[in-house]
Amino acid sequence: MTLPYDLVRGLHILSVIAWMAGMLMLPRFFIYQYGAVPGGDLDRKMTEAAGRLAKIILTPALIAAWVFGGYLLVVYDSGMLKEPWLIGKLALVIGMSGLHGFFVATARKFARGERPYSEKFWRLINEAPFVMAIAIVLLATLEPRFG
Repeated sequence: MTLPYDLVRGLHILSVIAWMAGMLMLPRFFIYQYGAVPGGDLDRKMTEAAGRLAKIILTPALIAAWVFGGYLLVVYDSGMLKEPWLIGKLALVIGMSGLHGFFVATARKFARGERPYSEKFWRLINEAPFVMAIAIVLLATLEPRFG
């Protein structure tokens, strides 16, 4: 049984929205932790919030985005695997997945009391997921089939 295209596409879009929300929020938690007293109340709250965000939203949304996106590609769009826009989109999604792994690993370091990188670094990298998302969305929406 094949799932309806619009249902899978909708679930993929919702998964990506949840993933991006988490990707934009987690580095912001790291920035707040830099202003907190190590071991203090705010530090503990940010550590707990980051852990919950990663476990409840961020990682499940990443998995769902890959599953639904993969389903769309395999079932409906496998003939497009050689299209430059799709190759670019997939490369950026792989890069975003790597950034996700970096963020989650960093959350574990913060939970151990480490403060990797600087507050300035986190302020800059906090923008990376959105910049990547812009490129991913434009590649998917401006590709030749719709242009």
